[in-house]
Amino acid sequence: MEYEIWFEFGSNFESPENEELDALFDGCGVRCARIRLEGHTGGAGGVDSHVRALREGMKYYIWQVYDEWDDSDIGTPAMLEELASPITVMSQIEWYYHNPVYPYERTQAEFDRVYRLLFPSGRVYECYSWSDDWCELFDMGREWFGTGCWSVLDTMDGTFTLFYVTDTD
Repeated sequence: MEYEIWFEFGSNFESPENEELDALFDGCGVRCARIRLEGHTGGAGGVDSHVRALREGMKYYIWQVYDEWDDSDIGTPAMLEELASPITVMSQIEWYYHNPVYPYERTQAEFDRVYRLLFPSGRVYECYSWSDDWCELFDMGREWFGTGCWSVLDTMDGTFTLFYVTDTD
């Protein structure tokens, strides 16, 4: 299955929210990538689709840190829990958003805006939390900041929203 990568990764997909989302995630403790499954006609993606999206989305961050894809091993994430909704996911990343390694003041209004931009109401979502032992990029965050990994699929348009917490000082 092929993926179209956009937001934080660059491609031909145009979204008016990209610049605003970039600004809202800048300096926070959460990395976010969005990936769209090509040819998705709606419906659930299943665990395997989430795994492939997480692995593909992580490549951008590995490239940022190591300047090459090959300098880091990407394993297979293990699903920890199916989550009820994007609200549950956002509640799990909120602390990291407001408390990054190098404090950058982020307001509750900004966090709420992120939620509204990423997860419009009236849609159906599939949400999971994942292990953090499948890529060495998470090793940096285990030092003291903490780590985490989440995926949310908008089953109506095939867009994955992926969250990675991997930072350290």
